[in-house]
Amino acid sequence: MRALARAAAVAAAAAALSAAPLTAAADDSLTPRPAECEAGICGFTGYGYTGETVPLPAGSGCVDLKAPIRSITNTYGSPGIPAVATVYSDRGCAGDVVASVGQEQSDPMITPDGASVSLVW
Repeated sequence: MRALARAAAVAAAAAALSAAPLTAAADDSLTPRPAECEAGICGFTGYGYTGETVPLPAGSGCVDLKAPIRSITNTYGSPGIPAVATVYSDRGCAGDVVASVGQEQSDPMITPDGASVSLVW
């Protein structure tokens, strides 16, 4: 009986986790998306898509940023090969992953600041 209860609890927890968004930022409908980032991936030096816009070419591998980014958006939509941007805390795509955005996802607040981005198709 105890094993059955444990299995049910594990199954319920797994179902809840799979239904939840990966990050609150990835599902942030309150922060308006930036108009100046047409089909592509853009980083921003300020929180909430403010400051300088940093265009990030999809599929270009690891890019060390001239200035740290504090927000990012990916305006690529479906269909097609998904473009993904993973933001790292250190140069050379090293350190901690501080943000990751897939198709039509955004993150208005990257903490700590992003120093490099891995851009893949």
